[in-house]
Formats: sequence, structure tokens, C-alpha cells
Amino acid sequence: MATLPVRGHALTITPLLLDPMVAIAAPGVVPRRRGAISAVELAAHPLILYERGGTIRRVIDEWLRRGGATARVAMDLGNGEAIKKLVAAGRGVSITPAMSIRVEVRTRELVAWPLTPLLGQRLGVIRRRDRPPSPALRVVLDGLAELAATLERRQRARP
Repeated sequence: MATLPVRGHALTITPLLLDPMVAIAAPGVVPRRRGAISAVELAAHPLILYERGGTIRRVIDEWLRRGGATARVAMDLGNGEAIKKLVAAGRGVSITPAMSIRVEVRTRELVAWPLTPLLGQRLGVIRRRDRPPSPALRVVLDGLAELAATLERRQRARP
């Protein structure tokens, strides 16, 4: 799976699902709050973001800009695990895909909030157009499509 959009005439791109992005911090770094956090509220803290030039970073930068925030980027890194570790150590806050921090939230290493307005990354499968999928790959692609449909139904069912 890859973060979309991706372009290329030689590629077949199959969108699968939208993974919401969330704000993350170490417990106690951001005052206790309920509900979503805005770009301006988040930008009041040092930010640890994905490296410039990547799709996720472009999406985050655009969200901050649309939200009228001037970000204080303390660090930008190319590794999501390193970002989570630095945030857990209290070095700053970040924005990351929700599915990437489930364990850390459950173990209370990190606290997460939804973003307002909503921000997400579209995930999809990218294949070379000149190579039809093998029978095994077709099974995997069908399974991913079924999983994506199930997740979309669950997200729509939430209040």
C-alpha cells in the first residue's frame, strides 16, 4: 500500500481507504482536552513532522496552511517510528496516520486527538500496468478491497 495521490502512465492505481490523521503528544504535554484539535492549537507546540517532499508532509503542510497556522517545526524526519519515539519523549507533537499509533495509545505512551477540520491520507495499491496480477496477487488485492469496504462501513456507522 502507498499514500495517494501517485501519478504515472505506466501504473495502475487502486484507491482502497482513507486513514484519518491524528495529532499525537506524550501524556501531559498538551493540556487535557476532549474533541478535535485545530491547526492553530497544534502549532502552539514544537512540531516533529515527516520530511519535506513526501506526500504525507505535503498533506500536513496544506492542512496547517488552510488552518491559518504558522508551524514551528522542531524536526522533520523520514521515519514514522522515530517521530513517535521523539513525541513520546516529550520533544514535540506531531500529526500521523491513526492506524500507525494504535499500540502506543493503548499502552498510554502517546495521546491522540482527531484533527479539525478532518484530515486523512488516501491509501491505495500501485502496480505496473504492463504486468497483470498473478492469481496469488489477485487474492491479496481482493482481500484488501474487502477489508477496505468493511473499514469504510465501520467509519460511516460511527456517530
